[in-house]
Amino acid sequence: MNRKPLFLVLIAAIFWGMYPSFVTVISRMGITDGPLILIRLLVTVLSMIVIIGIKDRSMFRIRLKDLPLFLANGLLSIVFFSSCYSAAIRATKIAVAAALLYTAPAIVLIISAFVFKEHVTVKKVFCIALSIIGCALVSGLASGGLSISVNGLLLGLGAGLGYGLYSIFSTVILNRGYASYTNILYTFMTASVFYLVQTIASGEISLIAARPSASVICVINGIITGTCSYTFYTNGLRMMEPSRAAQIATVEPAAAAILGVLLFRQMLSGMELAGVVLILGSVIMMNSAGK
Repeated sequence: MNRKPLFLVLIAAIFWGMYPSFVTVISRMGITDGPLILIRLLVTVLSMIVIIGIKDRSMFRIRLKDLPLFLANGLLSIVFFSSCYSAAIRATKIAVAAALLYTAPAIVLIISAFVFKEHVTVKKVFCIALSIIGCALVSGLASGGLSISVNGLLLGLGAGLGYGLYSIFSTVILNRGYASYTNILYTFMTASVFYLVQTIASGEISLIAARPSASVICVINGIITGTCSYTFYTNGLRMMEPSRAAQIATVEPAAAAILGVLLFRQMLSGMELAGVVLILGSVIMMNSAGK
């Protein structure tokens, strides 16, 4: 079995696991969701322009008939996911937001079965169920030790839906012969235009110049959790089934929870640690040979 796509998605998941910590730090410095997300998107777009310019400029070209796919990927996945996830992090604990995000593998498995005729096996269903249980344990939801508002719950589930749609739309785009960098460029460009208009209209754009140190951290966040993570994930997605990629990426809440402990002293209980083990175990089983 080719392990390269596995490692690409794992690295992407670990980088994504850093995002809640960046959000927490940047929020404390007075930067709101709009500028934070906008800088992340713009950094990714500029990075893709540089990479494509160096590697192969033909990757800038797209067919007009495929434009709706890039627009849908930008608006229905990136914009919807980013808005819901950042708001969920503020409304709940880091671990809870990350856990709710990973209802995505189940969503991707169901959609992939219909759209791509992906074969649904007992092993896939079992591993995804195991990872969802692990996410619930990491968040504290399964033990009933953590109350969560309806608003926080809906935001987290919305983030999961948006994240899942990225795998679906990206697979369709990649199957039409586009490079991973082309997909990321136009998907993120669409989302950037949306957030640029939004931040200008709300007046939040002024926060970028008013808080230069926070803006620098936003740029670093964009490089790590935007450019690097989506490049690794999309390249891994090219070489594996969407449901498998989404399930492997459930390593993210485990990484997010561990960073929450190290950086913000959000200590994990025995149940939460067990959740981390279940998540990692489900990824290992999904990528093992045989049943």
